[in-house]
Amino acid sequence: MSTFRRLLGLPDATDGVGPVSFPTDPELRRRWILVGVVAAIVFYAYFISKTCASGVHPLSLFAWLQVYWKGEDYSYGPVVPMVVAGLFVWKWRKKLHALPLSTATSGLAVILAGVTIYWVGVKAANPRLVAGSLEVLIFGLILYLAGWEWAKELWFPCAFLLFMIPVNFLDQYGFQLRIFVAQISTSLLNVLSMDVYREGTGIYSTANRFLPLEVADPCSGIRSLMALMALTSLYGYVTMDQSWKKWVLFLSSIPLAVLGNLARITTVALVAQGFGQDLAMKIYHDYSGYIVFSLAILCMIGLGAMLNIDYREMVQRWTQEDVRPPRPVRKG
Repeated sequence: MSTFRRLLGLPDATDGVGPVSFPTDPELRRRWILVGVVAAIVFYAYFISKTCASGVHPLSLFAWLQVYWKGEDYSYGPVVPMVVAGLFVWKWRKKLHALPLSTATSGLAVILAGVTIYWVGVKAANPRLVAGSLEVLIFGLILYLAGWEWAKELWFPCAFLLFMIPVNFLDQYGFQLRIFVAQISTSLLNVLSMDVYREGTGIYSTANRFLPLEVADPCSGIRSLMALMALTSLYGYVTMDQSWKKWVLFLSSIPLAVLGNLARITTVALVAQGFGQDLAMKIYHDYSGYIVFSLAILCMIGLGAMLNIDYREMVQRWTQEDVRPPRPVRKG
């Protein structure tokens, strides 16, 4: 317990603080009882109640999420709740521990909205609506039980939980994105003097230097786009000091994901023509995704550094700096 208290930035029992006890203040006691009751209801609704289905098997929401988290496309899903827990600890150490608790009755409207979304999701057999209601409900509970100051500090962790929801319904747009990637990659390869052409989502070598390269669904960029959106939003929230900078960094995930995917498809074709089909598809294709994603992260960090530069101060320093020629040294 002492280690946990130090992690949250609280004084330890050895510093003069007595053991943890149930609050004696009636209002605070009622608040904690309400928190316990609501936590039990939320746990049952999302962890036990079989409101979702995978095939013909009824599942709870988090069991349904784990079905998708086990796949490659959404393998980052389990990391999202852990990131949210880390954000809460960071916020607690930084500011939350000093904020007073209050009650905002407007939180009841948000809670009602969350419950309504949950009910519609269950009735419509739409697990994504059920999952989305959890974020709305958590924010409403924070607003009602802790007040606006807490809600303003914790709105982003609540919104970040949306990234744990699989969005495979976006696959319907994957075909258009595959066509776009194949078309641009073919143009780039032609610029690099490779005689290739495109048919549908396939890239073909006119001289049969390699077998046709098919831009399949995993190569559409949807998976890397969602991962980059989560990463850029988190990085921007932690490192940027103004809202417009956070939005610029967040929206940059779209071109970064597309450019990274274009670079991967183009280099796969280059490796196939220069070093053979086996090396390109069996080795480079499998590992190039990590390389390209790492480069996208470096670009994100570079863009964040550029956004944090005070260009006005830099220009002012350059233009107003007093630069005088060195005085000649007298000899003798």
